[in-house]
Amino acid sequence: YANGHEDLPSLNATNDGYSPYEQQLWHVDGNGHGTHCAGTIGAIGGNNVGVTSVNTDYEKFSFFIGKGLGDSGSGTWAGAMDAVEACVNAGAKVISMSLGGSSFSQIALDQYKGHYDNDGVLIIAAAGNAADSSHLYPASY
Repeated sequence: YANGHEDLPSLNATNDGYSPYEQQLWHVDGNGHGTHCAGTIGAIGGNNVGVTSVNTDYEKFSFFIGKGLGDSGSGTWAGAMDAVEACVNAGAKVISMSLGGSSFSQIALDQYKGHYDNDGVLIIAAAGNAADSSHLYPASY
């Protein structure tokens, strides 16, 4: 999430996000992917800038950004799980993750299922772009 991007709501750099990666701020998007994904959900419409999101009134929701991947676009399951936990603790009811890997983790499955069953949080994850039937996680949980 590139805080201050002209087509996204500005967030409080102290309170509106979390990064589990040392020396990498949640509001600095090292490769632009997080900003792109946030724009799909919450770009400000009707401002003659960029694109309009699927949500035409960005004031009807709020972002809390959990930086699941580092600035290079890679990360760890532990980092992604920390980011999800921070989002849940901040009151998120929907979490969207554009990340995935080929390894199954029972610990991750238990955490994500627990947030759904106990906290009422819907977690949506990318299924990949390979156009095949391989399983990617967390989408395949």
